[in-house]
Amino acid sequence: MTPLDSSIVSIALPSIASNLQIDYATVIWIPTSYLLCLSALLLIFGRFADTRGRRRPFILGFALFTIASALCATSQNGVQLIFFRSVQGLSAAMVSATAPAIVTDAFPDQRGKALGINAMAVYGGLSTGPTLGGFLVQYLGWRWIFFINLPIGIFVVTLSLWKLKESIALDKKERFDLVGAGTFSTALAAFLLALTLGPDYGWKGIGIAGLLVLTGVAFFLFIVAERRIGERAMFDISLISRNRLFASANLTALLNYTSMFGVTFLMSFYLQRILGFGPAKAGIVLLSMPLTMAMLSPVSGWLSDKFGSRVLSSAGMALTCLALFMLSTLTVTFPAFYVVLMLLVLGLGMGIFSAPNTSSVMGSVGKNRLGVAAGTLSTMRFTGQSLSIAIMGAVTATAIPSTILSGLLIGIQSDIGTVATEAFVEGIHRAFFVSGFIAALGVFTSLVRGKA
Repeated sequence: MTPLDSSIVSIALPSIASNLQIDYATVIWIPTSYLLCLSALLLIFGRFADTRGRRRPFILGFALFTIASALCATSQNGVQLIFFRSVQGLSAAMVSATAPAIVTDAFPDQRGKALGINAMAVYGGLSTGPTLGGFLVQYLGWRWIFFINLPIGIFVVTLSLWKLKESIALDKKERFDLVGAGTFSTALAAFLLALTLGPDYGWKGIGIAGLLVLTGVAFFLFIVAERRIGERAMFDISLISRNRLFASANLTALLNYTSMFGVTFLMSFYLQRILGFGPAKAGIVLLSMPLTMAMLSPVSGWLSDKFGSRVLSSAGMALTCLALFMLSTLTVTFPAFYVVLMLLVLGLGMGIFSAPNTSSVMGSVGKNRLGVAAGTLSTMRFTGQSLSIAIMGAVTATAIPSTILSGLLIGIQSDIGTVATEAFVEGIHRAFFVSGFIAALGVFTSLVRGKA
């Protein structure tokens, strides 16, 4: 449900922008508010689950996500929608921080295969999102992309209350690391806010400078606090300083999602505003990428159990890099067939990369740190997604004035000419080109991970 909600919102953004009359700066916050809360809270819930149990936050997260979906569906303006998306992000953090740990704990001898099936479920949600979202938006309206979560959420909460058992012994004596949780969340939230607001308010402005200073101070205090607490900390610093596989695989995950997640965000507008596709047709085109991921993930996970993660993850990153450079050649009149081909290559890269990389992270720590490992990896993923939208949005905006860009996204066709559409496509070129170099750096960090 959580990846479904991510991909289904992307295809609906042009319709949401038109219906609620939201400008470009506000549109970016619809996915970003969700990802920001998700990223800032993942490690906290991961450590909480390791000491207080995984069943309760998993079930509570699903219940709260379902309620927040209903509130998103009834939003009357951009501010309400962004706020309720933040609540969705908080509840999704509870689920994302606990799910990989529950799976890993249940399948200790077939970790790669099990996590591959788990990744297939994630990519199944991503695959369903564009097509389902396109048809819902076109025939029922954008609010139904949130209403669709209600029966899913009710079913999962009911099934979890019935079947899911607690898998760890609860440690009620261990104190929760409030200092680490507070400083980490502050640092990450301030950094993502600065990246998202920078293009609109100016990088030299006192507000952005203040957020960057707050990021540095909070992160420094987080490192000091975690070193002092040691193994009882929310995040054991030695996992980074003494575990090269854990550090490299997480950094590669960050670079992977930073490079590719914004593709769906930009391609949704490109297909609907530049090529003139309807939401349903655009959803079918975007389906090619996550569908390929879903088909390959179990296979690559099974292969990683036999051959390790280094070669598979590095090859996946290389294909991602190639696909992004291919996408940087889009034109105003690009054939849909070539768009699908490029998205297939990107999906191929992600399908080969994800499950082996996840398996290497979860296999590099002890059982009592599975929650932290899952939370760290999810933090890298969702932080990368937030960075991707912020970076691609900022780079795209360098080629076209924000007022014209907002008009293009809202769909005021009478005010937009050929020059504006060509400028928008030039902005997409630049965004994908920058992302290609980020993916190239990810190839390097994947290769230096060493053996398991």
